[in-house]
Amino acid sequence: MPAVNTDWSAFETAFRSCTKCEAAGFIPAARPLTLISPKAKVYLVGQAPSRTDHETHGFYVGPAGEKLKGWLVSAGFAPDALGTTIYATAMTRCFPGRKQGMSTDRAPSRAEQKLCSTWMDCELALLDIRLIIPFGAMSINRFLGAGPLTERIGNVFDYQGIPVVPLPHSSGASTWLNSQENKGRLTAGLDAIASIRCTLQ
Repeated sequence: MPAVNTDWSAFETAFRSCTKCEAAGFIPAARPLTLISPKAKVYLVGQAPSRTDHETHGFYVGPAGEKLKGWLVSAGFAPDALGTTIYATAMTRCFPGRKQGMSTDRAPSRAEQKLCSTWMDCELALLDIRLIIPFGAMSINRFLGAGPLTERIGNVFDYQGIPVVPLPHSSGASTWLNSQENKGRLTAGLDAIASIRCTLQ
């Protein structure tokens, strides 16, 4: 991998040319996606780009992404915050493909996550992050370790001195939010994000 320093142009060039997961045979074609915003103080991390993201070269543009954006707007962010005031990324940066014979996306393997982890390490070192929002179990576990969502969503945690407010995955395939108690946890999490956002002005 090319050396990365505080030159964001060099970082983006190196990132966009990454083909590690394709070379390892995990995906047929690499198309790394992330909404790079060097001045952002909020770091949003999901699981992986969707097929819609892959096909449109967008990021969080499918139904799950629209729901996520709606949550963020309810927490006080502007509709166009992703890629401006929010650095939006994922555990792995290329569409992992569908589950065999199914219409739902495949979860990236630990090996894929490890191959992609260098990019997140660089971002966390380069950015002046004041709030981390991991959504979905995979990204939450990256910052907090394994644990049940019911003990995570709605609470504020610490990661190396940075507040972490986890959110559930916004995918329609998830049934976690079918529970009224869990909807209340989501509301509490968004309220916590709103409170922290006000301190970033």
